[in-house]
Amino acid sequence: MNYTAAVTDFFKSPKWLMNLLLAGVVGLIPVIGQMVIKGWLIGGFWGRDDERPETFPDFDFNKFGKYLERGVWPVLVTMASSAVLSLVIGFVAMPFFLVTGFISAGSHHNSCVGAILFLFALAFYLVLAIGIAFVLTPLVLRACLTQDFVDAFNFPFVKRFVRLMWKEILLASLFLILASLVLTCIGVVALCVGIIFVSVIIYFCWLHLDKQLYRLYLSRGGEPIPVSPKLRDDVTPATL
Repeated sequence: MNYTAAVTDFFKSPKWLMNLLLAGVVGLIPVIGQMVIKGWLIGGFWGRDDERPETFPDFDFNKFGKYLERGVWPVLVTMASSAVLSLVIGFVAMPFFLVTGFISAGSHHNSCVGAILFLFALAFYLVLAIGIAFVLTPLVLRACLTQDFVDAFNFPFVKRFVRLMWKEILLASLFLILASLVLTCIGVVALCVGIIFVSVIIYFCWLHLDKQLYRLYLSRGGEPIPVSPKLRDDVTPATL
């Protein structure tokens, strides 16, 4: 896994600044903007034979509809999966937060106890976030490649992917969380406007890591995902 490249490869395109500005403006559109940005990136990562970051396709407003079509499925899968996982986690986490709440209420004069409870809550949040990543990573990856909502929920594939890749998913999730925090702080420093454009780099990093995970998964004997020809502008079936 090349974690540094997941961020730096974005800036290797000769027109990275223009791509960042155009995609960032589109990102202002609620929900649809996210779909369009991801659709552009998905095509760049999975729909071409030349995989050099220097030749990554530029963002093109004329392909807005095509980007939207490619990005709708992973976003919908993420939203549906997150809703279900949130309900499940809510029932699991509720007793924990109730207990910590009662303890905090009974010891509001003890700052040490409050600090310890905060650290426990933070650790609990990280565990939940990583647990969600274990499930969402293979689901979203499959949605990106198959361009299909139903086919994304192939649970034997999810189980096999997590079994082969759980260590790398864990490390990639931690790196993505850290990189997102750093990039977001940079965006805030840039008069807060930078947050809009930083999200484009975060999406790029996310999909870059997903592609690395998939390549490693295949090298360990994992079953290939059927790739939709919709990912290629030349409509030639991808050989991945």
